[in-house]
Formats: sequence, C-alpha cells, structure tokens
Amino acid sequence: MSLSRRLFLTSGAAAMATPLQAQEAGFPSKPITIVVGSSSGGGVETEARIISEAMVKQGRPPLIVELRPGAMGSAGATAVYRAKPDGYTLLFSPASPMVFNQLTHKNLTYDPAKMTPVILVGDQPLVLVARGDLPADSLADLVAYARKNPGRTFYSSPGIGGGNHMSVLLLAKHTGMDVKHVPFPGAAPATQALLRGEVDFGIISATTLLPWYKEGKLKFFAMGAKERYREAPDVPTFRELGYPEEFVLTAWRVLVGPPDMPAPIVERLNRIINQAFEDPVARERYKTLGLEFRGGSAQEVADMLKREAATWERVARENKIEKE
Repeated sequence: MSLSRRLFLTSGAAAMATPLQAQEAGFPSKPITIVVGSSSGGGVETEARIISEAMVKQGRPPLIVELRPGAMGSAGATAVYRAKPDGYTLLFSPASPMVFNQLTHKNLTYDPAKMTPVILVGDQPLVLVARGDLPADSLADLVAYARKNPGRTFYSSPGIGGGNHMSVLLLAKHTGMDVKHVPFPGAAPATQALLRGEVDFGIISATTLLPWYKEGKLKFFAMGAKERYREAPDVPTFRELGYPEEFVLTAWRVLVGPPDMPAPIVERLNRIINQAFEDPVARERYKTLGLEFRGGSAQEVADMLKREAATWERVARENKIEKE
C-alpha cells in the first residue's frame, strides 16, 4: 500500500472517530432523563433520585426522573426504545420490562434484546417464605409437605407471568411439587394472603417481609441471593442447599438505553454511575431500601440480561405460559 493511501485511510479513520470522542469527552453536558415505568412514590422512583443526588455531588448535571406508568413498565420502555440514542434518555428498569413482559405479551412495542445495557444498578434477594403456622421449618419440609398434599398446597404472587410466579414454577419443576397458584394484583395483597393463612407460601422480595419475619408471623426457608442476607443471616441461600445457579433469584434494577447507543457513551455512563456509588452516603441510602449496589461493566449486565431471558423463556415454555 502506498504512503499516500495509508495516510488517507488513517486521516479518514481519525475524522470518523473525532465526533464520538468529542461527544464522549463532554458527556454529559446537560441533564439526563431517566424514565421510570411506575407511578409517583414508588420504590424505583426513589432509587433513581438517589442516583441523581449522588451524581450532583460529583459536580455532574442532575437526572430528570420522568414517570411513564402503564402496562407493567412497557410504556416507559417503549418511550426509551424510540428515543435518540445519544445517552440523554435512559430506562431505569426492574425485571418485568426487560425480561418477563415479552413472555406474557404478544405485541410488545419495543424489543428488550435491542436495548443498550449500561449498568446493573442493584438488587435485593427474593425469599421463599411460608405462613407462620405452616407445619414446616425448612425448604425440605415444605417440599415434603407439598408432596403429601398434592394440589392442595397454595402459593401467592403479584400476578401471572412475573418474576415471583416464575420463580415458584422453577422451584416446582426442580422439586416435583404439585402446587397451585393464587395470583393477586400486587405484592401487598399477595403478602396479606400469606399473613392471613389463605395461602401456604410464595417467593417474594425479602425486604418487604422482614417485619413479619422478625415477629415470627412468617417463616423464611431460602434466600435467592449469592450470599446470606444481612437482615436474616440465619436463613440459608438456595445455593447452600444444593440448588443450581439459576436459583440466584433477585429483584434487580438496570439502566438501559435505546438501541445503537455509541460504545463511548455507554462506557462513560457506566463509569459515571460506578463513581457515583463510591459515595458511602449513596450506598447507605440504597441499603435502607433493601438494595445492594452492584455496578460492574456494561458487558456484565448485558450477559446477565441474556442469562435471565434464556432461563425464564425456558420456564415459560415448560409451563405453557400463554401470551395475551
């Protein structure tokens, strides 16, 4: 190749790289909109505001939290999916918009697989919980009880096709339990059914159940975390009890953007959020909500989302979950 040809290619490549490099170097130069697919006052909104305040302490522009409730988070996900991929519009998402909605809805107006993963912000463990008077004191006891009472052991969840429901389906398949689902319109009524003894067990966010667990009104049998939960250190994890990796069951939060976001912007956002949570105040405030900041790279959260999608697609297929 001639010298002039090499110089032309080099200068052309540099010219192409310059806009992205310049964009990355000055990013963010204005507030970033964080879309939350829930109503005002919800936990996810509070979590997003903690991130915003931590970023302001770093001297960066604040986040603008925009609420887009509706359709199990699909309304907010669709808005971000259609946004300009410049890093200034992101979705702060729990599992439903990114994993479970596609398993229960025929015509989503966005494609979760095409969204751009930015960071795993945090998670909290789900717990296998039973009513306080259930004649069982461990996961093994619960399995034995359900086998002795096939079709007469009931579990609650906040709705069909969500993470809580699917987690019990995974457990039932693994253990051979024949249990019956009683869906409720939300976590609160599903929990109240447990407290009233109307159902026998469920797999629900541990944080919301702690007061009743500590009072002895509910029993915890297994945590869906990689390590024991600091608020209930006597409760073993599923992994400790010999269950496979897919029984790391958590309620997680991710930041994702529209399809085709430039890699330099993704890396910049990822670095900014990781740095924001170096602030011990932000970490502690996050813990008060029952969450642990996770962080890590954009590739790590991309890999996690692929694993989650594959696991729950299989569970939905095995249990013939129908799309509506």
